[in-house]
Amino acid sequence: MITCVGLTVGARLPDLRIPISAKTIVMGAAASRDWQPQHHDSAWARDSAGLPDIIMNNYTQAGFFCRYVTDWSGPDGRIGRFKFAMKKPICPGDEILLQGVVEGVLPSVNGYSWVDIIIKALVDGALATSAEVRLALPNTASSPSPWRCARALWAP
Repeated sequence: MITCVGLTVGARLPDLRIPISAKTIVMGAAASRDWQPQHHDSAWARDSAGLPDIIMNNYTQAGFFCRYVTDWSGPDGRIGRFKFAMKKPICPGDEILLQGVVEGVLPSVNGYSWVDIIIKALVDGALATSAEVRLALPNTASSPSPWRCARALWAP
């Protein structure tokens, strides 16, 4: 379990590599009910949209970013804010390298602190997508879980 004790600005999250197949892209699009042809029809993506192949949709990318952060934080980590910007398409055959760094640790009076994390998704060393996540983490191992925070006190 990750807590805010000893967590400092500049701390790096472990790298995560994710190989991307056409099946990964199509299943992600289907799971999010995104029926746009650039996510499942290679010929259409190349011929009509000028893309190199089908591309991963934003919902699938968001899922990978959230997984990355919560795999690191453990079950007590609770995402409060999340935003990202896609810079370059992610296609079948690519491998995403997720890298994260703690940009800020903001104390709270509710037994948890806010941790701001910057994440990069790199493909062949080039930035494909960047993300900013604000995560609530318990201050100590005996602090209450942010998942038990009263709605009126939840203020990411």
